This record gives sequence, structure tokens and C-alpha cells, in this order.
Amino acid sequence: RDLHASEHMMMTSIEEVNLRISYQAQVHRQESKYFYTQLHDAQTDRRDTRLEIDVVRGQRITYETELQETDRRDIRLEIDVVRGQRTAYEIELHENAEDLAVTQMMRIHTLEARACTNTVEDTDSSC
Repeated sequence: RDLHASEHMMMTSIEEVNLRISYQAQVHRQESKYFYTQLHDAQTDRRDTRLEIDVVRGQRITYETELQETDRRDIRLEIDVVRGQRTAYEIELHENAEDLAVTQMMRIHTLEARACTNTVEDTDSSC
């Protein structure tokens, strides 16, 4: 009977150890599963972050390209404005020069007419 009790006690101890080992194995499997889930999530997050970085880089390049095109367009418009102003100034300068030439010609004609009149009066001769 003592042997039987001793065997029973050993079997109970072995069953208890087996239960503890099974429990530890189950805990280890759950922790491993949790760890691999976290690892997968981290890898996915890293991949998503890299994709987002690529998208942001692409947007930056697009923005910089648009900015350069806008700057070039603005510069061309400014050049056109300056050319238009230069042309207007040249036309105005040409018109002013023509006006001045006409005015000078009229003065010369007037002075010549006076000179001729003064000469006629002085000598009673015609020009």
C-alpha cells in the first residue's frame, strides 16, 4: 500500500510537472505569437513609413519643379514687360526727336525769314 501511495504521489508530481511544462509551453507560444505579430507590425510600419517618405519626396520634387517653372514664367513675363516699356520709350524718344526736329526747322525757317526781311528792309532787295 505504501508503494502504491508512493507511486500515486510520484504520478501526481509528474502530472503536476507536466501541467507546469504545458502551461509554460503555452505561455511561450503565446508570447512568441505576440512577438512575431509585433515584428510583423513593425515591418509593416517601416514599409509604410518608407512608402510615405517616397511619396513626400515625390511631392517635394513636383513642388520644386512647379516653382522653377513659375519662376521662369515670371521672369519671361518681366522681360516682356521691360521690352514693352523699352519699345514705348524708344517710340516716345523718336517722336520727341521728330517734334524737336520740326520745331528746330520751324525756328530756322522763321529766323531765315526774319533775316531775309531785315535784309530787304536794309537794302530794299528781295531774297
